[in-house]
Amino acid sequence: MHIAYTDMEFLAQREVLNAETKKRSDRWMDFLLAFYFVIGLLLSGYYGTWNIALMVGCISIVAYYSAKFVLPESDIYQYVLSAVLGIFMAQFIYQMHGMAEMHFFAFIGSALLITYQKWKLQIPIFLVVLLHHATFGYLQNIGVKQVYFRNDLFDLQVFAIHIFLTVFIFFVCGLWAYQLKRNAENQIIQHIQLMRLQKFSVINEERQRAQDALKRYNKHLIHSNQALKFSREAAQKAKYEAEQANKAKSIFLATISHEIRTPLNGMIGIAYLLAETPLIEQQRLFVNSITNCSESLLSVINDIIDLSKIEAGSIEIEQKEFNMHNCIEEVVDMFSAKAAQKGIELTYDIDNDMPNQVIGDKGHLQQVLINLTGNALKFTPQGEVCIKADVLMHNIHGNLELKFAVYDTGIGIPADKVRCLFKAFSQVDSAHNRKYAGAGLGLAICERLVKLMNGNIRVKSEPEVGSVFTFTILAEAGANKVEKQKENNMFEHVGKQVLIVDDNQTNRIILKAQIENWGLEPIIAASGEDALMRLADDPLPDMIITDAQMPGMSGIQFATVVKEQYPNIPIMLLSSIGDEYGPENIGLFTSILSKPVKQYQLGKHLLNALENASRPATSENKVRSLLLPSFAKRHPMEILVADDNKINVLLVVQLLRKLGYEPAVAENGRQAVDYTAKKHFDVVLMDIQMPEMDGLEATKIIRKRNGTQPIVIALTANALHDCEEYIADFMDDYMQKPLQIEILIGLLEKWSPVNRPKRTVV
Repeated sequence: MHIAYTDMEFLAQREVLNAETKKRSDRWMDFLLAFYFVIGLLLSGYYGTWNIALMVGCISIVAYYSAKFVLPESDIYQYVLSAVLGIFMAQFIYQMHGMAEMHFFAFIGSALLITYQKWKLQIPIFLVVLLHHATFGYLQNIGVKQVYFRNDLFDLQVFAIHIFLTVFIFFVCGLWAYQLKRNAENQIIQHIQLMRLQKFSVINEERQRAQDALKRYNKHLIHSNQALKFSREAAQKAKYEAEQANKAKSIFLATISHEIRTPLNGMIGIAYLLAETPLIEQQRLFVNSITNCSESLLSVINDIIDLSKIEAGSIEIEQKEFNMHNCIEEVVDMFSAKAAQKGIELTYDIDNDMPNQVIGDKGHLQQVLINLTGNALKFTPQGEVCIKADVLMHNIHGNLELKFAVYDTGIGIPADKVRCLFKAFSQVDSAHNRKYAGAGLGLAICERLVKLMNGNIRVKSEPEVGSVFTFTILAEAGANKVEKQKENNMFEHVGKQVLIVDDNQTNRIILKAQIENWGLEPIIAASGEDALMRLADDPLPDMIITDAQMPGMSGIQFATVVKEQYPNIPIMLLSSIGDEYGPENIGLFTSILSKPVKQYQLGKHLLNALENASRPATSENKVRSLLLPSFAKRHPMEILVADDNKINVLLVVQLLRKLGYEPAVAENGRQAVDYTAKKHFDVVLMDIQMPEMDGLEATKIIRKRNGTQPIVIALTANALHDCEEYIADFMDDYMQKPLQIEILIGLLEKWSPVNRPKRTVV
């Protein structure tokens, strides 16, 4: 078994051996140098050469240890040591006035250098001896006094004999060092060969045992193969039965979803239409009860279906770019009216480091925020609810870790009940079940969705104080740049002072952060009285933002006093949705904004007020009906409704008529195909499940025709189906039942001929 000197194992072991040899030899040399130094001191007593002993000895020792300290990983200090041993020999010869026996100290040093196993270490000491003999012999021969090299004449012949003998001795020592090194390397090679032979022997033994065991296992496998075959057949049968059962479950849930959502669609829609008519108070109460009960039932159905989809693994997390500010503000908009009805302050706060565009799953993120915010409002009788969004981590590659928190000042949760919050169908206790409705699925769904988005959710709560639900997700910073809102362009107003008057601390903190972010200087007051004192004592601010509802002095009263004393200061009013103000009150303000105030709205009106304080007041808290007949004039189009359910048809037709349209009606897919062949329709609202011919098949037939094509919007009550597949099946968009008025109007506006080019097939 041949082992080369370049073998990695050989090099590693040789390195270890060299290190041990170096360490051992260095230790001996420490003793040798100390011995030589002491010898120099002892020899000083003969001729009084103390200065020579101390000076030369100290310089030599310092030179050696300096080289060793400065270059500890190098071998240079060993060559310095070799030269130092030659210098000690020269020192001893001088101290003893040329005694020839002092040459033996050079030979002693040469012999001890063999321990380093480096023949090249003989060269420096030889050069020192050669230089010493040549120099001092020459000086002595020309008559220089006190050279002390030899007691007799040192001619060329004697010099040659000395050098020859010295070379011979140093050569023998170098050869000895070289042979020691080669012997050590040979021992390493023999050791490696022995270890490899032992390993090979062990491997052979293991191989033999493995072959014997393999024979035994082979016999066992032959007997087990037949049993495995039967087990595989049984497993395949069980898998098939499980797939069939899962398929039956999916069909059952889809059927239940469709059969329940369809009548719910009619109930909610008809109740909405009924609410648009003149009603007495008792009738309006009944209509609201129908709407609330229907929406509660729909919420429970949606939760059950979502949980089933999550457990079945059929939910996929999207990675699409969206605007984070819009995402959170849409959630806030959903609950702003409810918060105003309960008298609860609903606020949101987004970290300034949050990118405008984020890549992630907007829909499922909103689902979690909607669930947590809805719970916070439900269990908060008074106080405030706040949504916060922060950036925990943002690296150079665009990866984000985002943290969301929903704070409330509600009833809180006992510590022993927190652990069961995220279990399906669980409630805090029976008393809460009786007072607060719900199936107990929302938080279980939230936990699963957050995990799918590579995050975690936790809760911190204290009874009668409030709760904080916090969750994190992983996302990426979006690549697309969005146009900055006008409110960010306030460089001309940097440093101007804005007085913030609000009794709610959270509102004050959020408004203060937004004002500072725009380069303005906020002044904080917790009440109208406090603000008036600041106006009297401090320089007048450039702008005032005041809350409407405050204890003691309201925002209207405060603004009235300010306008009497400081008529030129513009005032902005923050009001709850549903508050009404007369013309005499509106005239006090440059703007009236509905809470929670969106950042871009606040910036827009703040900028307008600072640029033109005399602009008349505008109010954004007017709630107008969505069903305006003028909509059809702005977006003229021919609409076909294809649905077999009479209640749904009645609902959709009535909604479209209130928008100013006169839609045509088809009872099934076949009629829809016939109608679109005879007349051009701009939009077809196509139900998916219909007798004779379903909506998908009808759409495929329509798409095969040449000429101008209608926009086909799918209507579906199947919440389990991936609605994006409808778009892949020749449809343009989709809408789930029960229908939502805002979504219907948004789709009609999106696909209006005014906003899109005609679709044609050649």
